[in-house]
Amino acid sequence: MAGYGLSKSRITAWRQCPKRLWLQIHRRKLLEESDQVKRLYQIGNEVGEIAQRLCPDGILIEDQNNLAAAIVATKSALEVNPNRPLFEATFQHEGLLVRADVLLPTRKGYRMTEVKSSASVKSYHIDDCAVQAWVLKQNNIRLASVELAYIDKSFVYQGDGNYHGLLKAVRLDAEVKELLDQVPLWVSGARTTLAGDEPCIEPGAQCDDPFECPFKAYCMRDMDIPEEPEYPLGVLSGLRESLKHELHELGYHDARHVPVEYLNDKQSMIQRASKTGKPKFDKHAAKQGMAALPYPRYYLDFETVSPAVPRWAGTSPSSPHVPFQWSCHIEYAPGKLRHDMFLDVSGNDPRQECAESLIRVLAKDGPVLVFSSFETARITELAQRFPDLAPALLSINERVVDLLPMARKHYYHPAMKGSWSLKAVLPTIAPDLRYDELEVSNGGEAQHAYSEIIHPETAQDRKRQLTESLHEYCALDTLAMVRLAWFLEGRKTNKGGDYAAQ
Repeated sequence: MAGYGLSKSRITAWRQCPKRLWLQIHRRKLLEESDQVKRLYQIGNEVGEIAQRLCPDGILIEDQNNLAAAIVATKSALEVNPNRPLFEATFQHEGLLVRADVLLPTRKGYRMTEVKSSASVKSYHIDDCAVQAWVLKQNNIRLASVELAYIDKSFVYQGDGNYHGLLKAVRLDAEVKELLDQVPLWVSGARTTLAGDEPCIEPGAQCDDPFECPFKAYCMRDMDIPEEPEYPLGVLSGLRESLKHELHELGYHDARHVPVEYLNDKQSMIQRASKTGKPKFDKHAAKQGMAALPYPRYYLDFETVSPAVPRWAGTSPSSPHVPFQWSCHIEYAPGKLRHDMFLDVSGNDPRQECAESLIRVLAKDGPVLVFSSFETARITELAQRFPDLAPALLSINERVVDLLPMARKHYYHPAMKGSWSLKAVLPTIAPDLRYDELEVSNGGEAQHAYSEIIHPETAQDRKRQLTESLHEYCALDTLAMVRLAWFLEGRKTNKGGDYAAQ
């Protein structure tokens, strides 16, 4: 049973579900790892690098692809430089291998610090620390304390390369001590699993706790899953989870069959549209509301990034929306459009140029149409950051008209399935505009594309490809708003409008 190497992550996989570990080793080709998981790995590496920079005299144990060499290098570093911090110190005991993020020498022994990119301590973090500590103790490493370092969201980066304060450390000595006797049992259980046949474990809550399992699709392939109704209870916008559960217990699974006394006015309207298959559209009221908007009209949308490790002065891990792109379709006369855009993929702080370009392009008059309050919040933040630009920026906010409340008030199509998101509304009014044909098709993918573009190891061809994809995606968002406005106005138009020469 000692033939399979174990690691901290494999022990974690086994504890979540033995079948997950077995598949991870024996059927790895079945693994479906999402882009979000890959992004989390990248963030973890960034935070780990910051932790190392906070101890400039530390020694990095490299040889990540040759763990036997890393073990030898660790032993040598402990003997030759016992008073210097070690990063990625590598140890193994009976085939269980761990790499300690940081080992700091103290007079009472080493302080072991596990570094996480989360903003709080999770229960499985403590388990990780226990596995690490157990292996180090078996290697006769004297531990003065065990700590977990996580991101302090109150940290504000000053732009000077100094990240002291980004990580907050908490001692876990008592919690880890309670688990040390459990670690050998975990190891034994994992080895027994790997030495046997594929475990027979039905999908359940463990598939998503504490992580979504990358083998979930495989395990659910043969399940007799009841077919979901065309209009499940989730389409009843705003339905409380407790009420949804109660309705399920009463045998109601289809939104069309729920007794009306359980529903508010909006939910009743959704139910009627779902039953009839016909949209609800208050054409006259919608047209009146749109007719009040003069020209030129500015259709505005932002894309933002949320770095876990702050990149620019004045930002923090709790600054979730730094704008790096905006798109604006300008309708200077009915049906007459031109398009303008800002996109900074240099990796430099994009905020000032973003703010200045907004002021230049949005001029001083005409409604600024958005879809939700997201854009006004970002403009307010830019005004707070740049007081000299604040009057002009805040005057833009005074001209904002939000199309979302108007759409909610006047329009609903059963195909929207209870959602008034732009991506839910658009196929019902302008099916020729398609997000699913784009490489970047949502805000999360836009963030990932931006992060990849500014990464120093990204090839130039890939950067150009992603930059073009960002152009296409953000431009489609504002063109979609144009088409929504035209629809609400009851205007018959060609598909794309008439564009002025750029």
